Amino acid sequence: MRILLVAPWDEESGGVASVVGNLARYLQSCRHEVIFLFPAAGLFLRSKVTAWGFPGFELRMQPPFGARHSVISLMAFLFLFPIILFQLIRFIRKYHIQIVNIHYPAEAFFYFAVLRRILDIKLVISVHGADIFPDGKAKDKYSRTMLYLLSSSDLVVGNSLAFRKDFITIFPNLQGKTIFIHNGVDLYELTELKAEDTRTSDHGQYLLCIAAHNPKKAIDVLIRAFASIEAIAPICKLLLAGDGPLRKQLEELALTLRADKRIEFLGWQTRTEIVKILRGCTAFVLPSRSEPFGIAVIEALACSKPVIATKVGGIPEIIENGKNGILVEPDDTHALAEALTVVLTNPALQKTLAANGYVTVDKFFRCEHTGAAYEAVFADILAMPAGSEASEQVPG
Repeated sequence: MRILLVAPWDEESGGVASVVGNLARYLQSCRHEVIFLFPAAGLFLRSKVTAWGFPGFELRMQPPFGARHSVISLMAFLFLFPIILFQLIRFIRKYHIQIVNIHYPAEAFFYFAVLRRILDIKLVISVHGADIFPDGKAKDKYSRTMLYLLSSSDLVVGNSLAFRKDFITIFPNLQGKTIFIHNGVDLYELTELKAEDTRTSDHGQYLLCIAAHNPKKAIDVLIRAFASIEAIAPICKLLLAGDGPLRKQLEELALTLRADKRIEFLGWQTRTEIVKILRGCTAFVLPSRSEPFGIAVIEALACSKPVIATKVGGIPEIIENGKNGILVEPDDTHALAEALTVVLTNPALQKTLAANGYVTVDKFFRCEHTGAAYEAVFADILAMPAGSEASEQVPG
């Protein structure tokens, strides 16, 4: 198969980048042709090598309406539309693209809805979370551009059963062509570091949270819970990897609770650093108020770390409470503090959760499983007669 993967950013790390990069590697290993395309400022198609080492291209894709100055945006769109569309048509024909798989749909990808109707290609849209539910909540209204893009697809793929259910609640007309495929991780990347990368972190004993600093990640709840257990684990630190609009407020909260000496704000980390700090932590914590899947959870499990997380979204599809992790209700500082205490004071439980967690990832959440499911879906779609709808079940 010849597959075009379209994403909003060309990045090395991050949930979407990890999923798309691992998918591309799997498809290439199965001898499918994979090309990337990203939106950019340049008006003319430009080739590049992606952050993951794949052949890629960049092109400005002017959406019909911008967030500001809608009249100006519409005028720019009307002028640029034929120029951009012509280049995309030539590009798809030149590389004999059969399937376009958009990850994290954006207004700029409207062009592929048009291309789907005039070229012999299939369109698969993979939704990841904030693309459809910014801040963890549905929008009051979705743009006509986004509705047209989604309705023009042959298939919409969510990353968990819970997210699929939430999606079709908002878009019930798309239920018949919406499925879910769980995300996966590269076990080799997380467990077989190069010799020079095997040194774990110098932070001593610490809990770790990898998350954007925004309201839906609920890092404020974690800081309050951690501050309350100082007497239980006085030498334990809390490391927060990530950044975002709430960072200053969270730093002030830590200072107010007199926990600032035990909490380290690391900011965004490279992929290598993420693996290092995952491998060095005592336990991983994700206190989210909403979470479509929770790829950081399976990364921690793959590193054989006990996980404490909230009972939201797709996380209960990964974690079985008390067996391979600990689940608590969201926004419950007391329950989270109790879970932290139980794990930190029970080394035997740490080992049991870590061992069971690794088995869970190895059995259900390897990137090879995700890649094989996508590969099967792509093959099924190419074989489908025009007008047919995909099965609601995940292949395999």
